[in-house]
Amino acid sequence: MKDTTEVLSMEDLRECKSKFIIMDGYRFTRDEDTGYYRCNSIRKRLHQYVWEKENGKAAEGYHVHHGDENKSNNHIENLVLLSGSSHMSFHQSQLTDEEIELMRENLTHNARPKASEWHRSLAGREWHKKQYEKVKDRLHAKIPLTCELCGNDFTNIKRTRFCSKKCKAKWRREQGLDDVERTCLVCEKKFTINKYFKSKTCSKSCGNVIRAKTIKERASS
Repeated sequence: MKDTTEVLSMEDLRECKSKFIIMDGYRFTRDEDTGYYRCNSIRKRLHQYVWEKENGKAAEGYHVHHGDENKSNNHIENLVLLSGSSHMSFHQSQLTDEEIELMRENLTHNARPKASEWHRSLAGREWHKKQYEKVKDRLHAKIPLTCELCGNDFTNIKRTRFCSKKCKAKWRREQGLDDVERTCLVCEKKFTINKYFKSKTCSKSCGNVIRAKTIKERASS
């Protein structure tokens, strides 16, 4: 491709050849690594700008895709709007095993360490503070709820089924979710009991046998 500047109209976008392209007064520069044309002043790639000029702003979570996969063909007829997940799936299906492995290595050794470093930086912390200010009201908004056990109405900042730990524990006991099977130390019968209870006998009478034996042993020692 030529390192020259072209002033293009919509119809000229089928084959972009130059390093620099001027469209509607905006200067787009071809990135040699990705092949995309980008205008830093409006922070958009050429194909995104063209699609949005014709159709309006793309819905959040959607990407503009080159239908023929030729990044030099930015004509509106070659541009397709895809959901982010569909777009990623399409491009991933075109990658070789070697390219996928290179991407993973780049993420591990370059992208993730740099991202972690930025998030710990002053600028990163300030960004997180601003994002928190935007969403804090929603994060801490109380939701009206009804307890599944006692039926009382209550509010909480997150969805939960019970109004208190007491109600939750009682419901678990009633459902037998924490039940275990043990063998009675006296009569050797199997019995079911909540795993958090310390009982080692199946009944009060068997428990009394253990207690009587303990008292007798203490008295004789």
